[in-house]
Amino acid sequence: MLLINSTQTKRVSTKLPFFLTTHFTTSPNKPTPLHSQPQNNGGFSFKDCVSLLQHLRDHGDIKCGRALHSLFIKSALVKDVFIQNNMVRFYGDIGELDNARNVFDEIPEPSLVSWTSLVSCYVHAGQCEMGLRLFCGLCGSGMRPNEFGLSVALKACRVVRDRLMGRLIHGLILKTGFDSHSFCGASILHMYAECGDIENAKKFFDGVCDGERCEALWNTLLNAYVQMSDVEEAMKLFHEMGLSVVLPNRFTYTILAKLCADMLDFELGRSVHGQIIKTGIENDVVVGGALVDSYAKLGFLNDACKVFHILEEKDNMALCALLAGFNQIGESKEGLAFYIDFLREGNTPDPYICASVVSLCSNLETQLAGTQVHCGIVKLGFKMDSYLGSAFINMYGSFGMTSDAYRCFLEVCNKNEICISAMMNNLILNSNDLKALELFCGMKEVGIAKCNNAISYALRACGNLYMLKEGRSFHSFIIKNLFEDDSRLGLENALLEMYVRCRVIDDAKLVFQEIQIPNVFSWTTIISGCSESGNFVEALGIFRDMLRSSKPSQFTLISVIQACAEMNALDIGKQVHSYIMKVGFEYYPFVGSALINMYAVFKNETLNAFMVFLSMKERDLISWSVMLTAWVQNGYHEEALKLFAEFQTVTIFQVDESILSSCISAAAGLAALDIGKCFHSWVNKLGFEIDLHVASSITDMYSKCGNIKDACKFFNAISDHNLVSWTAMIYGYAYHGLGKEAIDMFNKATQFGLEPDGVTFTGVLAACSHAGMVTEGWEYFEYMRSKYNSEVTINHYACMVDLLGRASKLEEAEDLIKEAPFHSKSLLWKTLLGACSKHENAEVGNRISKMLADIELNEPSTYVLLYNIYASASMWKDCIELRNKMIEGSVNKQPGSSWIQLAS
Repeated sequence: MLLINSTQTKRVSTKLPFFLTTHFTTSPNKPTPLHSQPQNNGGFSFKDCVSLLQHLRDHGDIKCGRALHSLFIKSALVKDVFIQNNMVRFYGDIGELDNARNVFDEIPEPSLVSWTSLVSCYVHAGQCEMGLRLFCGLCGSGMRPNEFGLSVALKACRVVRDRLMGRLIHGLILKTGFDSHSFCGASILHMYAECGDIENAKKFFDGVCDGERCEALWNTLLNAYVQMSDVEEAMKLFHEMGLSVVLPNRFTYTILAKLCADMLDFELGRSVHGQIIKTGIENDVVVGGALVDSYAKLGFLNDACKVFHILEEKDNMALCALLAGFNQIGESKEGLAFYIDFLREGNTPDPYICASVVSLCSNLETQLAGTQVHCGIVKLGFKMDSYLGSAFINMYGSFGMTSDAYRCFLEVCNKNEICISAMMNNLILNSNDLKALELFCGMKEVGIAKCNNAISYALRACGNLYMLKEGRSFHSFIIKNLFEDDSRLGLENALLEMYVRCRVIDDAKLVFQEIQIPNVFSWTTIISGCSESGNFVEALGIFRDMLRSSKPSQFTLISVIQACAEMNALDIGKQVHSYIMKVGFEYYPFVGSALINMYAVFKNETLNAFMVFLSMKERDLISWSVMLTAWVQNGYHEEALKLFAEFQTVTIFQVDESILSSCISAAAGLAALDIGKCFHSWVNKLGFEIDLHVASSITDMYSKCGNIKDACKFFNAISDHNLVSWTAMIYGYAYHGLGKEAIDMFNKATQFGLEPDGVTFTGVLAACSHAGMVTEGWEYFEYMRSKYNSEVTINHYACMVDLLGRASKLEEAEDLIKEAPFHSKSLLWKTLLGACSKHENAEVGNRISKMLADIELNEPSTYVLLYNIYASASMWKDCIELRNKMIEGSVNKQPGSSWIQLAS
């Protein structure tokens, strides 16, 4: 065909009306073939007609193309097979597949070119399954496909991963003798490689004689090994290639550079670089760009910059790779400086470089540089296409500037699934989930409904909003519309996450069971879901299954550690800790923090928690905060304050609300009012008093330091109370024996619409106990049992036993213990034994101590309480016998200590 170049474009467009009216007759029965028409004033020939059709196809001019087609029909020229074939290609190339099929169906006897053109149209448009059906129709028509048609069919098999169909076509190629053609050979090899059938790919490769193995065959198989991350086979093949008649070319080294980057193998990268230098192609734009990309991904920016500077041509893709490397290691400022130097050298950026620069700005502390870059790009006159628009959307979204991100989204001239997905993602990250769903529903006209990324974000929004009904609608849509296998896993993971967030763990398990090959995200999500729903044993079981086929990530291990902590499974937790040390995850701050938190659950394991903290090479703010909390919640208040002093000395972190809250609690535990006041002043200085957890800690601190008036004063100054702050004040009154005030506070909290939890009821019962309010205590206990039965714990029973014991109602307390629904009741019996000691009731005390001796052998506190009972009743003989029994059983009482705070 005669191609129309840029100088002919204007001539064609101006002569089109004249051409259409003079070269076609309107009688359908008397077509005037173009090739028989003499050259006239228009100067058009038959070749001009074909060139015009190609020109319209290249420019996507569907309107003029249809007009030309209409004139073909009127002139009966449409019956010419050559014209029909060109019309099929025209409609197919501009995406009008239905019209292409209609033209094809009008051909009485389609030729091989007709069939091949239609198959090619469908395959290139991404409808590979239909393309393969048409190819089967071609074969069924009795025609023998040519090498072009066979290659297109192999491409379709490669895309849909249809290995069986690919093998059938391979057999057809062998029959037709096209296997010797390098074009078909490379297609066969590529098909097997993409279908994951590396064995048949290698078998086909080995079957080709060494002299007939072209560069494409070598590079295709090498790329297949790289895609599978098989370093050993890739390097073996590379060495074989060096010994063959075909030498490695620049594409070979490009593939190897990618292998080094993917495997994060710097030494291998150095070796490949050395080979490139020996061949003298280091300055090649393609090879140099691949080296820059490899070094940048490996984090060796100095080497990447050196390679970039010696390139003969400063390739824009190489610069994009270099800027991405700066972005990857968090050196955004250095990346921007490199870009500025690039501009000063007189270079002009393209939209892809601009997008990379915008991505750099996303990691800066402020949006100032990003807005300046935005202004510069506007001055350059680049259109806001989907790629550049997505970069701006992500940049503004990273700073929480959703309105600016949305403004950029509206400016995108060709919105596609990439920019729509970017906008949805940023809306979700900034808690605008409903807006993200509205955006999805409003973009159906651009085909977003079939975009797996957009659907994944829509499912995430449904999960965040607990919109289970809408999430299930998306699930039905996914089932009805069969997505490609390579995108299905992402959708299945999104469904899994949605059901987990909506707390429908049974549906989540069903989705997980349908996943053929779960990835790390799949395993982590289902383990986390089971753990959060209280199915801790099941979570650990799934983790064991995971270890048989996959390596967990740090986030998987965090969920498993949390499950161990929640179910008090210390032994299993220690086994998980051993595994973490084996795989080298103990250095990750998040994993270390989770381990500290797990050990902190067990009071006797606090030192192990501290050992984990000390072993961490990198401690973030969360690590320090978790360790402080561990010391405080297990009563190591002095250690907590010492750790805080170290925190101020060795870190650059600023204190946050969590750390100050823990320090205030430590001061409360030590009854160190002066230290507590210092922290209170610090809170005021930083403006943290509005944080309810900090405010509750301050209230608790003043209460425990004996200053109930200041506690009440500070509590009343809190503008917006929650259950935590109310509970802190209730406990404060309880500590001071102000039972009536505590009950009044409880009633006020419920009047404000707050639902009390188990901790709140513990405070109320403790207040009744300390104030001797037996009747009120029973009332609240029965109220709790009737309305919140599932939340009644052994601590609530212990409060009631203490209340009855203080009131000398020992038998009533004993009856309550017997009916308590707990397997282990040692805490309750010890509480009652303490009451017996107070009331010098040796009879009940002796009975309880014998019961406890069977439950807890060699427990010092039991012996001490019983010894005090005997001593109070002047039963000295029993005291001596008990003391001897303690010595024989090696029972040691920890020595007590007391202290006073001196004014400095």
